Amino acid sequence: MQHIEDVTNYNENFISKKEADELFEHLMGFEELTTMMEIKTLAGDSFKFDFGKTIFLDKELKEKNKFPEAVWGKNKVWTKKMLAIKTRVENYINEEFKTCVCIFYPDGNSGVEYHSDKPAFGDTAIIPAISLGEERQFCLRENKTMQETCITLKHGSLLIMKNGCQENFQHSLPTNNTYKNPRISLTFRKFGFDDQL
Repeated sequence: MQHIEDVTNYNENFISKKEADELFEHLMGFEELTTMMEIKTLAGDSFKFDFGKTIFLDKELKEKNKFPEAVWGKNKVWTKKMLAIKTRVENYINEEFKTCVCIFYPDGNSGVEYHSDKPAFGDTAIIPAISLGEERQFCLRENKTMQETCITLKHGSLLIMKNGCQENFQHSLPTNNTYKNPRISLTFRKFGFDDQL
């Protein structure tokens, strides 16, 4: 059995409150993030989600249309503030990231069921996640024992899901209608796989 401490690292004060407040306000200014995500099928049906989503990415990936919006949703090249926080995360864990999946949860009625982050466009062995806004419970559940551990993700905190986390655990952001304020999650992702580089 793997322990949570083996596959995660949590720093509740990764950035200061002032920095976290400024980054939160910066991101709240993007309508494409705070508008609930909607997917339209080829048949013309429309499905609306209870969260907003935007992917920040390297200019090269944007220019080469590696993330077509019909598949991945809205995306944009790193802003100055987002590039600065990306660099800070990279320096902290000595890894390089090409994208950041930014999710907006309007309140506690919006959350995510248990899942693991399967490789879709890159290696998910290491995923750092910054939390902004409303403090929310984040739960991890070991696949073999179904043992659950929950922590409160603070405003400005950094949670690193390390090697073995996606394979041996699932994670969730439980809904809870006592949470009245929005939260933004920034998960930094690799593009491609190390053995292909």
